[in-house]
Amino acid sequence: MKWEQADLAREARIAPSQASVYLRGKRTVPPEVLARAADAAGFPRYLLAPLKRSIRSFLAAAKGRSRAARVLGEGFIAELIDLGSLIVDTIAGDIDHDQPVRAPSPEDREAAADLWARMERRTPKQRRALVEETEEFKGWALCERAAAASAEKAASQPRQALELAQLALLIAEHAPGIPAWRSRLRGYALARVSAAHRACGDLAQAEETWSRARELWDAGAPGDPGLLDGAALE
Repeated sequence: MKWEQADLAREARIAPSQASVYLRGKRTVPPEVLARAADAAGFPRYLLAPLKRSIRSFLAAAKGRSRAARVLGEGFIAELIDLGSLIVDTIAGDIDHDQPVRAPSPEDREAAADLWARMERRTPKQRRALVEETEEFKGWALCERAAAASAEKAASQPRQALELAQLALLIAEHAPGIPAWRSRLRGYALARVSAAHRACGDLAQAEETWSRARELWDAGAPGDPGLLDGAALE
């Protein structure tokens, strides 16, 4: 079945103009939009990750190396190993479709510290590439780390603070977890985006963003194990 742009927009519950942006490859499709499109097409959600990985691997083979590999070379080999494991599991029928996503825990912060040390010396474009194309850079604790870095820059370098806050939001949008937890994490990151807009003097945008942040934060309360500091949202 070949979808028209309007059909895709309707099934994925997005604006037609946004569907055009995604179809032209101008922006990465958010996981929730991709999942809704998969549901409409009758494609199993649990196969989305293996499919995306295989497409990236084929593109990398065609071009010599992936964008993420140019940023961080060792990530490509790890992705191929992951892809092989997923293919074997799928063929063997060992995937548990109802297996819950691993719950976030304080121990995640230790790994995030190492990831942030590798990420912070990159350019903004490279950081976004790492999040969009490498699984290990999509964790909640790395979002928290980027948000903290934004807070540290707010007074002296507000524009950089905004870039870091938007990076935290990007990580939150890609982070795994149950819907309530992901809502909580997005609200947390958006609160930092709001603070950065305020530091830049854009008060109208700060207020609008804060309202959305509070809405997501409150909606996600049932999924929060108490890891995130919501002081900015009180």
